[in-house]
Amino acid sequence: MKRLWIADVHANLPAFAAVLRDAGTVDEIVFLGDVVGFGPHPGECVDLLAALVPKAILGNHDESILARAKGALPGNWDQWTRDRLSEGHIAYLKHLPQERELPFGQGVATIRHLVPGAPYLHPAMPDDVLERHLAAVADRFLICGHCHRAIDRTLGDRRLVCLPAVGQPRNRDPRAGYAVEENGNLEFRFVAYDIERVVADLDAISLEESFRQRWIRFLRTGHDPEWSREYPPQGR
Repeated sequence: MKRLWIADVHANLPAFAAVLRDAGTVDEIVFLGDVVGFGPHPGECVDLLAALVPKAILGNHDESILARAKGALPGNWDQWTRDRLSEGHIAYLKHLPQERELPFGQGVATIRHLVPGAPYLHPAMPDDVLERHLAAVADRFLICGHCHRAIDRTLGDRRLVCLPAVGQPRNRDPRAGYAVEENGNLEFRFVAYDIERVVADLDAISLEESFRQRWIRFLRTGHDPEWSREYPPQGR
């Protein structure tokens, strides 16, 4: 079986479409949350995700959008996103679970958007730090998104996989990231997409100018001073 693993689309339709083209034909798609939030194509991305009929779970940004009622608040991107989602989009997101188990190779993997109680995980974290963050998690094989960086680490008798982001890379590489699995063998991949189309669509959103310019730099560079946190934290 060939699977496509994706996470953190963040309402970035060109990145989402580029990943699907690059991955080619697969038997199954697994989506690990955050289809919407901080991007200009929320409805289109939910439509595309639903049409793919993936094994999907809910992300923290998806959940924060669900908590909002319709009614615009100028300059608030979460509210802007909610106001562009139909009741059908909302119904689809509401039916996504927080967690699932899937067969993976000769075993079973638990899929979640994030590690409960943990901060943004980072590939530079030593094993003992990752083990500490996983201490409250019973699962022996956990696959998540959320950290927007690629991690595949064996920690004693446990394995942690974090997928790179489709629509909001934070690793100084602006390409869209994803993974392909064939019979239990997982490979991270990255593909270029039309960033300038996303920039043009951002220009149509009534965001505060300095915030808009910050997000454009983020898209073009795959780096933001706040969101691209490095490890260890500065000053430690």
